[in-house]
Amino acid sequence: MTAIRGFTLIEVVIVIVLTGILAAASVQPLIQAFTARARVANNLDAVDSLRYATERIVRELRQTQFDAAGSGFQLKALDYTSSSASSSNGICFKRSGGTTGTSVASIALRKSGTLATLDQSTSYPGCSAVLPNTLSDKVANLQFTYWSFGSTATPVALTVGDANFGRLLNFIDITLTITPAGNSGVTPVSLRTRVVLRNGAWGAAK
Repeated sequence: MTAIRGFTLIEVVIVIVLTGILAAASVQPLIQAFTARARVANNLDAVDSLRYATERIVRELRQTQFDAAGSGFQLKALDYTSSSASSSNGICFKRSGGTTGTSVASIALRKSGTLATLDQSTSYPGCSAVLPNTLSDKVANLQFTYWSFGSTATPVALTVGDANFGRLLNFIDITLTITPAGNSGVTPVSLRTRVVLRNGAWGAAK
């Protein structure tokens, strides 16, 4: 009669240890794959939010009212560091057009904390925030930079404190930066767009 030999305790322990090592080695790539997938999804969400907010801002700014007999573009820089600066974190303007094509509304665009907001209930030139609507969250930076061509074809930075700001303004650079969701390895995404103000004499010619 043949005796049946079982496993020793040492053999069982060795098998358990090897099984644990193999399990840990196989789980790590899965964790990395899920992490990478979540990161890509968060980046895509941030890019979608970035594009929507930027396109909405551009569409609104292109409707800025122009007063040919007065101060030019009815536009005011908000939240800037000094009157000699050429950029700001907010902007307020009178908007030509509307549902009837003749109404005029006042719009304010701002960075409020980590939000980019649009306020359609503000009064120009006071531009105080009233029930702002969120364009995007997780905003790291929203900046408007103002430019003029003056008497040459070379762009010149236009300071917000210039007495002829509305008449000299030709185009605006918008820089929007959003931080994707996630706790580690997150890289902010940015988009820079130039808006030619079409209602002025120079903008209309372009």
